[in-house]
Amino acid sequence: MTSVNTFQREIIIPPLLNPKSIGDLSQQITKAENENVCFLILKGSDKVFCDGLDLKWVINNQSQNHYKEMQDYASCLKRLQSGKCISIAIVSGSASGGGMGIVCAADYVIATESGLFSLPEGLLGLIPGMILPALLNKLSRNKIKKMVLTGQKYPAKKAYEWGIVDEIVKYDETHMAIENAIKSMRSCKRDAVGDIKSMLYNSNYSKDELSERGMQLLLTKLNDSEIKERLTDLSEFL
Repeated sequence: MTSVNTFQREIIIPPLLNPKSIGDLSQQITKAENENVCFLILKGSDKVFCDGLDLKWVINNQSQNHYKEMQDYASCLKRLQSGKCISIAIVSGSASGGGMGIVCAADYVIATESGLFSLPEGLLGLIPGMILPALLNKLSRNKIKKMVLTGQKYPAKKAYEWGIVDEIVKYDETHMAIENAIKSMRSCKRDAVGDIKSMLYNSNYSKDELSERGMQLLLTKLNDSEIKERLTDLSEFL
């Protein structure tokens, strides 16, 4: 019987987003969640991480109704931002448009020196509306506006300065960088991962309300039997 690696799982990111590729991406994330995978490694090809919407699909879609697919994709981004899996994106080549949504939804981003980041929607008269929650996860409002207004491709170095990227490595160093990133975060429990990500995702409350929600969650956790056992073991050790 082939063993299933429930610690980490590689998720293949499609170069373009259309009904099939969005469905495939959603299935990969769902499968990993159902198998309680701890780390998701989000990888595109060597030259393209993800370039966003498949324009041929948009143009040739006879119904002219893209809502379901957009909703499915937005759901994928929300699950990356608020779920119990820690996601690590490996960006080699271009990440533009909707692809920036995945990059900014990831918990940790490793870029190679060839990484390029852009929001070209404004050049087409569009805006990155659907991926805005993910963009705000990494970027200030002013930086998002600048990327949209210019449509410019920004190199990995600038993306690092702006906080989109956590680490820049040479292409042949990506495997080691992944291992080091996992090592630094592997001790965090899945429930804690999900709780902090979910609270940050839903943090558009007043500070008092956010404090109250955090206090209630903490009180609930302190009464959890498994956590009580961990605290008991730690207190005895200390």
